Amino acid sequence: MTNENFNQAFGPSIFSKDGYLGTDSRTAEDIIKADETTLRTLGIDKKKFAAALRNAYVIAERALGNPVKLSCGATAVLHETRGRIPSPISDDGTFQKGEVLVSAENGSSVRITPLSIHLIEKYGFFQGIGSPFRIDPQTARDVLEIR
Repeated sequence: MTNENFNQAFGPSIFSKDGYLGTDSRTAEDIIKADETTLRTLGIDKKKFAAALRNAYVIAERALGNPVKLSCGATAVLHETRGRIPSPISDDGTFQKGEVLVSAENGSSVRITPLSIHLIEKYGFFQGIGSPFRIDPQTARDVLEIR
């Protein structure tokens, strides 16, 4: 996939009204590079990062909408939504809708969706600044205490 196609895939569509770039003026490639640099600075591998997000999601999902305390001390709650959403990359399939909100005692939070986990795991794409589903690597690291 060319950079132009990659950027187009993450733009607005019939499935994602505002797209995945948010108000960020950078290209998807530049967003990915910047977040890779952040992960390197934090000393965290993207697979380990995605695994921590997936773990938090699964724990909250098993709690069936009830708040659950994670081992890091944060509270996770599943907000279930019926249906599936396709990945912006057409060959990636569809993902369950719904989100888990993980909140730390200091008020910081991170919103996790199955699609967000996939985009991070496969492409290193955390979404653009201003995207409602952007997972900021630094914030997520702090909230989930990913080391």
